[in-house]
Amino acid sequence: MLTVLLIIASIFVLLCFFALVKKPGSIYKNEPNQQNPLEGKKVVFVENPSEPMNADGVCGHLEAVGDSKPRGGFYNTVIKRFLDLVLSFCGLVILSPLFLFLILWIVIDDPGPVLFTQKRIGKNKRYFLEYKRETITLCA
Repeated sequence: MLTVLLIIASIFVLLCFFALVKKPGSIYKNEPNQQNPLEGKKVVFVENPSEPMNADGVCGHLEAVGDSKPRGGFYNTVIKRFLDLVLSFCGLVILSPLFLFLILWIVIDDPGPVLFTQKRIGKNKRYFLEYKRETITLCA
């Protein structure tokens, strides 16, 4: 039992190290032209009928009105983060056989890549790359 816990803990530490190494590239730190110009700013929506309609069906744009200084308390910065890491890691360990099965099914069904990346907006309006799993088409 102790060896299993040590193996799981070492895998967790390796994954944390891997995440720290990959993070600068996933938030476009080395590509200033890909960064969000509104990152770290408070924004308001300005309606303008002469502009094109956005995805919400409203014409207008976002305008920066000041700097955003997010302040999280002890719960948000420490406890919640710790619980998020531990519970997500446990979920990955428990669901890893299912994920392995799905990966094999995707490889057999489609010769393309199993994972793809998508640009998303995260905390404090910062762009990051999200790795997503390719879906399986069940229709013939």
